[in-house]
Amino acid sequence: MNNLPEFSAALLGFNAEAVVYCQGISETVAHDYAMDYARMLQNRAKGIDVLQPRFPVGLFEPNRKLIRSTLERMSQKYFPQK
Repeated sequence: MNNLPEFSAALLGFNAEAVVYCQGISETVAHDYAMDYARMLQNRAKGIDVLQPRFPVGLFEPNRKLIRSTLERMSQKYFPQK
């Protein structure tokens, strides 16, 4: 996305949707992981090279996969070429 206003709008849209999704996660460990993953996706969209967040102890693989896939889909909606 070369157009700064469009990119800013996409970033705001992703952030708004991701925050609502993360707030809906009641388990603290899963919620924190989702917020970290969303932050990572935002940084990636900005062109910042980032590592994926560590898998927290107590967050089982099916939940991690669900969080990652949901946030990745959101990211693709707002940043299709990333």
